[in-house]
Amino acid sequence: MNFFFWAFSLLNYLIVFGSLFYLLRIRPTPKMLAITLLCNIIIAISAIYLAPFQWVALILSVLLSGMFFYYITKKSIAFLHSIIILLLLIPVEYASLLLVKSFHLPLAIHVLLIITLFMFVLYLYKKLMDTMACLPLKIELLLILMATMTFIIFYITVFMDNLSLSLFHFSRLLTYLIFLFVMIVIVLQTVRKEAILEQKELTQQSFYEYTIQLEQMNREIRQVQHDYSNILLAIRGYIEQENMEGLKNYFEKVTSTTQSPSIHSLQQLENIQLPELKGLLSAKIVKAHHLSIQINVEVPNIIEHLFIESIVLVRLIGILFDNAIEASVQHPTPQIELAILTMSANEQLLIIRNTTIQSYNDIAKIFAENYSTKKNNQGLGLYTVQQFVTQHRNILLNTYVEGEWFVQEMLIERGGEDANRNI
Repeated sequence: MNFFFWAFSLLNYLIVFGSLFYLLRIRPTPKMLAITLLCNIIIAISAIYLAPFQWVALILSVLLSGMFFYYITKKSIAFLHSIIILLLLIPVEYASLLLVKSFHLPLAIHVLLIITLFMFVLYLYKKLMDTMACLPLKIELLLILMATMTFIIFYITVFMDNLSLSLFHFSRLLTYLIFLFVMIVIVLQTVRKEAILEQKELTQQSFYEYTIQLEQMNREIRQVQHDYSNILLAIRGYIEQENMEGLKNYFEKVTSTTQSPSIHSLQQLENIQLPELKGLLSAKIVKAHHLSIQINVEVPNIIEHLFIESIVLVRLIGILFDNAIEASVQHPTPQIELAILTMSANEQLLIIRNTTIQSYNDIAKIFAENYSTKKNNQGLGLYTVQQFVTQHRNILLNTYVEGEWFVQEMLIERGGEDANRNI
């Protein structure tokens, strides 16, 4: 284990682990650096003592780096990045060796070439992956499989066949790599098109629900206008008879029955400028009113957008509100409180509170995949909520019980750079 070996081992650490910090947008802490350095030492030692089996060190590199960054981010794409980094490093190192041999360049230039070329291809890879903020798990697994197969081809071609330095062999490696990235682009384009179609369908459905609610409100307004003259005639009758007690009782009865929950819900949501969200909340609030649930909505600021995709936003709020309705309707005084607050230029807070008769001894259990407090198993939505929160690093969910109130607080941050909270 000479100086040059450890120097290249340190270079490998900076390339592999440094690239993962960069790709996953993680700000390293001293604890993270210590753990990753330990992982790199294990990889280096395996490369020394298992030199005839070079594949062991490569597999260790993928597994250790992939598992560590998966633990931090809870994203399986960390394994894909680990494999891709090695795939990029092999042709980059091959190309730099080819240049050093051809032009008889010194070792320092060799290292500089590796770093420069690798940073360039890594930047291109990151730009490609940034086009998709969140990939479905099955797509991530497909890409991992494709990258693994390409890596096996690289290993057989470079290490087992003792590939000599030549422009022809470099072209072969480059062809394999280009083919992989072409396939990745095709997969990403397909996923993007499906996401666009799904978002259009969701928007259309939200507009449809919103239109239905507006039509219902218009019918209620016309009904109130139609009854208005009859109400005035009835009031006139009480006045002519000087029946003030009867007039008082009649007035209280009329004012309670003519207050439309649908109209009131529209007034509460007037600051929300997102049609899909306003349509969803309007439908949920009307549903809650029909179940005799008291609703209180607080949206003090105009909400033109939230820092999250529309599809995810509607699904999350839909699940949380449905659970709030199902839980509060069992309470003697069913109530739901909803607040959408702008905390700062980079933070928005969504709060949904509902009264409940359930006792939650272990809050974590309600997010389990098969957990439900109902016989018909309708309470499985919170597992989906947890999956969404895990996949989106800019969402922080705080769930707790406060007396008879079950509270869900969702903090949505602009961007997803905060990745240090799990370690």
